[in-house]
Amino acid sequence: MTAVDPLDAISDPARRAQLALFRALDGAVRSSDELRSTLAGFRSQKGIYKPRGSPYALWIRETRRGAYPDKQLVVRPDGSWEYDYAPEGRHGKTDLTLATNRALLKCLEDRVPVGVVRQIPGSGRGRLYEVAGLGYVTGFDGAHFRLRGEPIDVSEPPTIAPADFRFEPFDRVAPTLALTLRRNREERFRLAIRRVYHERCSLCNIGYRVGRTPLAIQAAHLIPFEDGGTSKDVRNGILLCSNHHALFDRFAWTFDEELRIRVTDDRGFRASAARNHILQLDGHRLSNLPDLDQDRPDPVAIRYRMEMFERNQ
Repeated sequence: MTAVDPLDAISDPARRAQLALFRALDGAVRSSDELRSTLAGFRSQKGIYKPRGSPYALWIRETRRGAYPDKQLVVRPDGSWEYDYAPEGRHGKTDLTLATNRALLKCLEDRVPVGVVRQIPGSGRGRLYEVAGLGYVTGFDGAHFRLRGEPIDVSEPPTIAPADFRFEPFDRVAPTLALTLRRNREERFRLAIRRVYHERCSLCNIGYRVGRTPLAIQAAHLIPFEDGGTSKDVRNGILLCSNHHALFDRFAWTFDEELRIRVTDDRGFRASAARNHILQLDGHRLSNLPDLDQDRPDPVAIRYRMEMFERNQ
């Protein structure tokens, strides 16, 4: 079966190109000036942007001093996110007759995606925004539009309820599609892992950043990529700094189902690591974990990793 990209169903080439740009920039941090040069309407419009003549909204923009009570992104195991966005209003009251609100309701009706950008703290000149990628309006409760981001595998619909979050430890991809799909999933897997671990190492809780760019943090698979371990589910991964990722891959340490750190008994490693804090972490719980239990490493993946660790001692 050929994977279907939902953007292929959008007939307007200008809209399709703009939405593809949101997907390509997913997770990127850009200044307001940079976004003005690439996104239609960003120079003058805040909140909901509906291009002239279109029944659909193209993007939504959250600012830190906005008048509406928006909420934080909540990331799900498949890499998708939920986000509640307040409708626009007049005189402090919601007004669903506004063209912008009607445009989001039309996106809900016809399942047309919108881009999402959210202002983040920053220093220096200009405002900074994180591009959250593409989202689908899945409902309206009278106070907020509910948006759902694309999952790691954009050809699949995002999971809707916690009951649907069944962990599938291995990716099953037709051989003819494996290379293309796995590469795409790997990129989006890394992004989802960065989001749920807030760009900090799970072991040492350090996240390096120079300017806008996070450095030396890497998504690590529990069931390795080479063994067919899934890249479609954040529960098969953790975020590590490059130092602790290298040690993890060489089985210098792992963690158990209680999320407690196990450091190898190898004498050579312990002697070489005598001045490193990792030996003091032996037996302690991982210091940085996702906010939601449902995004934390799955026991199946942890047991697989533990077995690999034991075989390599």
